[in-house]
Amino acid sequence: MSAKPGESGDAYRILDRTSLPAYLAEIPAVSDLLGPGAELDIQEIGDGNLNFVYRVSNSSDSSKSVIVKQAVPFLRMAGEDWPLARDRMRFEIRALSTQGELVPNLVPKIYHADEEMSTVVMQCLDDHIILRIGMIEGVRYPLVAEHIGHFMAETLFKTSAWSMGSIERRELMNQYTLNTDLCKLTEDFIFTFPYMVHESNYSNPATDQWAKENIHTDYEYKRDVLIFKELFVAKTEALLHGDLHSGSIMVNQTESYVIDPEFAFFGPISFDVGKVIANFLLCCTSHYHRSGGAEYRQWLLDQIPVIWNTFESRFLALWEQAGESTMLANGLLSDDEQSRFRSEFMMNVLRDAAGFAACSMARRTIGIAGVADIRDIEDLEIRSKLEIFNLKFSKRLMAQRKTLKTFDDLASLIHDNYSTPVL
Repeated sequence: MSAKPGESGDAYRILDRTSLPAYLAEIPAVSDLLGPGAELDIQEIGDGNLNFVYRVSNSSDSSKSVIVKQAVPFLRMAGEDWPLARDRMRFEIRALSTQGELVPNLVPKIYHADEEMSTVVMQCLDDHIILRIGMIEGVRYPLVAEHIGHFMAETLFKTSAWSMGSIERRELMNQYTLNTDLCKLTEDFIFTFPYMVHESNYSNPATDQWAKENIHTDYEYKRDVLIFKELFVAKTEALLHGDLHSGSIMVNQTESYVIDPEFAFFGPISFDVGKVIANFLLCCTSHYHRSGGAEYRQWLLDQIPVIWNTFESRFLALWEQAGESTMLANGLLSDDEQSRFRSEFMMNVLRDAAGFAACSMARRTIGIAGVADIRDIEDLEIRSKLEIFNLKFSKRLMAQRKTLKTFDDLASLIHDNYSTPVL
C-alpha cells in the first residue's frame, strides 16, 4: 500500500493534470484500480487552504476513481510567497494509517502513499459530500453526530496514556513530534493573530470596529485565549486529528468519513472536541440568514449533545475496559475512586472543549481562514451582524466555561444564546 521514501523513482516535483497519468501508471495498485492504460479524466477539486487535490477516474468508467492529494512547498491559500514545508503530508499519511487501524469504517482507504513526493492516493468518495456544504444547504444527516463522537472517542482514547503503555505510546508520539509548521499555523491563526491587528486577518468594516473595541482591548479574554494556547502547546494527551471541523468530514445519509488529518499531533483531547462544536455553532449562526431557518438551527443544536454524549459514553466504556496503562497500575485506585476520577476528568475535558470552541469561533470569524457558512454571505451588513453575534458568544463561552459542571450546563448556555434574535 505505501511506498518507502525514494521508491517512486524521481525526486519531488509538483504534479498537475499533465503529469499525473504517468505518475499513477507507475503504481501497480492504482493502475489496476483505474484500469491499465485507461484514458483518465482528471479534475482539480481541492478547496482547502494547504494542498492540491485531484479526482482521477477512468474516462470510460467513472466508478473507477481515486483521489490524489499532494502537498506543495507553500501555503496554497497564500501562494508561493508563504513557504510551508511539504512534510505535513508525511504526518497526514501516518495519521490516516493510524486512524485506519482504529476506525477503518470512518476514514478513507489508502491505496498508495509516497512520502518523498508528498502524495497520497486514496478512496474516492463520490457518493458523499463535504459536511459543511450539506449543512449550508440545510441537509440533515441522521448519523453524522454519532459518527463524529465515535471517531473522537476511539482515536483519542486509544492513543492516550490511559490506554497505551509508556514505551509504545512514546514511540507513536515520536512519529508526530516534528509536525512543526502546521502546529505553528494553529498557534498563530487560532490563538494569536485574530485577537490583534494583523495583516493576515479578514476585514469587514463593522466587524473590524467591534473587534477593535471589544476584542483587542479585553485583557481577560486575551489572557484566557493564551491559557488555551499554552494548553495546546504543552499538553500531549492523545493523537489529535488537529483540524476536525465540518470541512474535514464527508457524509451521506448513512456514512461519514473523516479526512485531511495533516495537522495531526499529540495534544489536548478537548481541542478536537471544541473545534467540532464550534463549527456546528457557526453554521447555526448562518441559518439566521440562510434558508434552513429556525428548524434547521434547532437540528444543528440538537447534534451537539449527540456528539458529546456519544464521545463521552464510548470514551468511558473504553476506559472501563482498559487494563494497566502508562497512567494507571492495578491497585492504585479503587473502583469507586476510578469512577470519581473519570467523572472529574470528563468534566475538565468539557470545560476545556468550551474554551477551545470559543477560540475556534473567533478565529473563523475574524482570522484569515473563515468558514463559507458566514463568509459566503454577500451582504456585508448581514454578515457583520452574524460575525459580531459569533464573537459575543465566543467571549461569553470563554468567560463561563469554568462554571460548567455537566454537559447540560453547556447545552443551556448554547440554547440561551441561540434563542436571541440576530437579524
